[in-house]
Amino acid sequence: MSAFSAPVFDIQPFCIHDGPGIRSVVFLKGCPLRCLWCANPESQSPTPELMTYPAKCTGCGACVPVCPAGAAKGAETDRAACVSCGRCAEACPSGARELAGRDMTVDEVLAAVEGDRLFYEDSGGGITLSGGEPLMHADFCAALLDAAREAGLHTAVESCAFASREAVDAVFSRADLALLDIKHTDSREHERLTGVPNEKILENIRFVRFGLGVPVVLRMPTVPGLNDSEENVAAAADFAKELGAPLCLLPYHRLGLGKLDALGRARYGDIPLPDDKRMERLRALAESRGIECRIGG
Repeated sequence: MSAFSAPVFDIQPFCIHDGPGIRSVVFLKGCPLRCLWCANPESQSPTPELMTYPAKCTGCGACVPVCPAGAAKGAETDRAACVSCGRCAEACPSGARELAGRDMTVDEVLAAVEGDRLFYEDSGGGITLSGGEPLMHADFCAALLDAAREAGLHTAVESCAFASREAVDAVFSRADLALLDIKHTDSREHERLTGVPNEKILENIRFVRFGLGVPVVLRMPTVPGLNDSEENVAAAADFAKELGAPLCLLPYHRLGLGKLDALGRARYGDIPLPDDKRMERLRALAESRGIECRIGG
């Protein structure tokens, strides 16, 4: 039994792009980065957040009397008054209100993923910790990875690697595979796009690969006009070659926009979707640097 708990906003079964085989991905809330293109904006804050979907609202009014702050008003929500207690989401019969994030213990998470053990064993899959940023909950993740290994599950961790060396060591020393992001190879551009520079990230990635000896897959969200220059992709490929790791170019998508709406936040600027031919050119460019490169996870 483990006493550790952490805020989890989703556990997705049957995933095939987050490590080998069929996997269950545990998404933890809280992230030190603020990427302009974030696909999971509900993961940024470590605390629960109310997400609303007015198009689903039937106007039944069940949310109004249970809201202690008077913030729930049918299809409308007073965001300034909302305390994200989740009572309106519990009362809503149509799924128009949802609370993103709840504390779960190690034992609760392990029980949730154990039911798919047959799929892991048949496919060579396992459990992947993602986010948000798992390293923000290093003690919890270390305990969960220990429990998963004891249960015979393959373990992987998706991370931006922006954390203390102690957190990196505690988590990745227990992982079978590291799926590590590089958003931009230039530190100033990285800070402009994510809010933090990249020196600590690059140092931690090298530590995971060479200090801990954990296999690494280097991944770069590829966002048109922001980090998809040939110069940046070539530099990312050179870094992957240094690591002896494959590089995955992850094409930007717009799934995060609807989530921003549900959180009541402003959308970021209009970012075009990547062109398939352009992605193939970038993949070929990366492979010309002497590495394996894939489009997608």
